[in-house]
Amino acid sequence: MTITKNIGAKAAVAFVAVAMAFTLVAPSAKAQDVSSMSLEQLIALVNQLQAQVSGSGSASGTCSYTFTRSLSQGSTGADVMNLQKFLNMSSDTMVAASGAGSAGMETSYYGPATAAAVSKFQTKYSADILVPSGLTSPTGYFGPATMAKANALCAAGGSTGGTGSTGGLKGGAGTLDEVQFISALNNEEVGEGQEDVDVAGLEITPDNSDIAITAVKLTFDHAEGSEVSGSATRLSKYADEVSLWLDGEEVARLDADDFTKDSTGVYSKTVSVENAVIRDGDKGELVVAVSGVSNLDSGDVEEEWGVKFANVRYQDAQGAYTTDSSTGNLNTYRTFSFEDFATSAAMEFKVRSGDTDVNNARTIAVSSTTKTSDVKALSFKVEIDGDSDMNLDEMTVDATTTNATLINVVSAAYLYMDGDRVGSESITSGFSSAAEITFNDLDLDLEAGETYEFEVRVDLLKATGDFASGTTLDVDVSSADVDNTSKWVLEDENGDTVAAADRSGSASADAHTLVTIGGGIALGSKSVTQVTDSNDSAKNYGQYTVEVEITAIADDIYVLQTAASSSVALTSSGVQYIFEDSSNAQAVTASTTSASLTYKSGGTVDGSSIRIDEGQTATFELVATFNPTTAGQYGLRVTGIGFGTTNSGTGSSQTASPASDFRTSKVYINN
Repeated sequence: MTITKNIGAKAAVAFVAVAMAFTLVAPSAKAQDVSSMSLEQLIALVNQLQAQVSGSGSASGTCSYTFTRSLSQGSTGADVMNLQKFLNMSSDTMVAASGAGSAGMETSYYGPATAAAVSKFQTKYSADILVPSGLTSPTGYFGPATMAKANALCAAGGSTGGTGSTGGLKGGAGTLDEVQFISALNNEEVGEGQEDVDVAGLEITPDNSDIAITAVKLTFDHAEGSEVSGSATRLSKYADEVSLWLDGEEVARLDADDFTKDSTGVYSKTVSVENAVIRDGDKGELVVAVSGVSNLDSGDVEEEWGVKFANVRYQDAQGAYTTDSSTGNLNTYRTFSFEDFATSAAMEFKVRSGDTDVNNARTIAVSSTTKTSDVKALSFKVEIDGDSDMNLDEMTVDATTTNATLINVVSAAYLYMDGDRVGSESITSGFSSAAEITFNDLDLDLEAGETYEFEVRVDLLKATGDFASGTTLDVDVSSADVDNTSKWVLEDENGDTVAAADRSGSASADAHTLVTIGGGIALGSKSVTQVTDSNDSAKNYGQYTVEVEITAIADDIYVLQTAASSSVALTSSGVQYIFEDSSNAQAVTASTTSASLTYKSGGTVDGSSIRIDEGQTATFELVATFNPTTAGQYGLRVTGIGFGTTNSGTGSSQTASPASDFRTSKVYINN
């Protein structure tokens, strides 16, 4: 479209709009001659007429003042205050919704807010103010054209336009129906360095009108607390800032230094509030929050203060202002205390054991020629309870091996968090068989409320050359190390060391067996029955049935189909077992015992042995009976397996560990 066509189209639209608007407004408007108006004048007139048609704005009264001088930013005087009152008669030209310059709180200073309101007035009546002066944008300057329009409206007994309720408020003469404490906010704790901690609040319900809260008087009194022994009495020694919130939105903020102390030691301040409207019938939550100083004196910890809403000033829809200091819980103290950061944050650092697939005893295949890397040795969790984030910079774990020195078994250790490697440590000659491994310079940021998954992994040296096949290794996190502030370097979000009292827990793994060739052992189903002797009903014995699962590791292995008590060498029987008494001590086997081992599945029969291929698992059933010389509670424990690399099935062995995983339940036997 060409520029000429575009202008023509706009003009056509403007003429149509003017014609339509004329049919809806007063005859005085129709009397205007539009035939000689420019396009800009027509558009401005359309905007003005549309505003009149829609009734935009909300009048709060009329004016009779006559303005006599031009005003601009920096001007002061009674006429500035009257100009603000005039502009505040309509919601679309208001100087401010609340606080200084708002309805009822007009000032004699012409500042940026007044200039912005004048600009809105100029735009609203642009056809009478801007267009005749050749302007297309408002200026914020209360000059002759703007003054003439304002005086014309005031002389007619009018306002800035429209009808309705003050500042968008609706209703009649309003009051406060209910003002009650928010029950959940009582005896709150403000920690050093904590920001905007809610300490008291009111549920405010207006009646018969929307209300706009314009000011709140707050009072703080140290003497209201039951604990008033602190060395400091000044509010600013405890608090940094005080803020007010309505329904979760901030409406005011000031420094604690802004409060004034009276002769009785009470600190008070009337706080101007902005944008704080509660609708008729709704319930608004007005809350006072306190930010604690970052360096609370130790002598002032646990000190209590009282805070109260001494009064609330509000405006209703009729423009009336009321200061209420007596309804409900107004002018009543609520107690809160200042605490060190750890107490107020209720924080706790917890260590717990993690993945059982990692921590349960495992037979780990290692090489006799090369090292084995990244072997999982320990899994644990860290929980960050409370309201404070933490930073973990150093961690110590304990490693134990049956070898003479750890350096002959492990070459390096690694720390993983949520699957990512975050730390590593080389194992040097200084490590004994029972050694502490410390991961330094971690700088791990841990968020409050989160749980993190940690793993310790190790690189293992070659077997036979550095350590013997069958060596065990276990890695643990002890509670003593977790509580030790030099072994676990941990800070809260305030940069302070997390005290031992705020740490807890430990994590441990069973001893893992490192073998070049071997058998992993696990128990399947277990059952124990009490059998009565067929020859003498007064006597009975125990029968124990256990599934033993054997997995070939690193190579094929052969297992004999024999079972023997600990009196037989482990290397020359398929499965070895013992009987235990009620205290888990080995029971004397002087009376009749018997046992059999039957192959069930998973392997291949090869002579008198069962061949189990590398990586495969074979299941055997052990059935043993026990008739002791002394009556009591008895159970069975599998202590290990024997195996070979040929079908002789002998020569090597594997211990079943930990013992607790290889026990049956106990049954009472009366001989």
